[in-house]
Amino acid sequence: MLKPIETAVARISMVLGGVVLLAMMLQVVIDVFMRAFLGAGFPATADLVGKYYMVAVSVLPLAMTELKRRHIEATVFTEKLTGWPLRAVLLLGLTVFGAVLAVLLWGSTVEALSKTARRVYVEAGTMRFPTWPSYWILPVSFGLALLVNVIRLIELFTGRFAGAQHDPLDELESLKENA
Repeated sequence: MLKPIETAVARISMVLGGVVLLAMMLQVVIDVFMRAFLGAGFPATADLVGKYYMVAVSVLPLAMTELKRRHIEATVFTEKLTGWPLRAVLLLGLTVFGAVLAVLLWGSTVEALSKTARRVYVEAGTMRFPTWPSYWILPVSFGLALLVNVIRLIELFTGRFAGAQHDPLDELESLKENA
């Protein structure tokens, strides 16, 4: 039931992230080429990279890191827990993370609505470069991450989220052996 939602979130995150990285790469290459051969760069490259691309590259992976359970976890105190104590710790962690994401989603949405209403822009040379769309990157990213967090909470309550630990060092060793 929840797997299709997780798959959709993963696809959205990967497609958006891929498009952003590709667009940033192309823009920078075009800018360097234009500066080298035409004497002037692509208009507003610094603004695009700083206001759009870098923001997207920084926060879009939030949902994917939660889907793959790649957030930093301090398991030194919980690695021996099983049963209800482990579920209680997982519930606390997921609840706190969900609350933080909800606050971030709310605040970034209010900010994006404000910037959209004012049609915020920056002066880039002789042109006005709109930056208000970039403010929607944060609510989308936090919303996707919150959706994954809610899925994890549902899985925890239904007994489908085991909270099994993974060891990144074991994964690296298995990669070495397979190479």
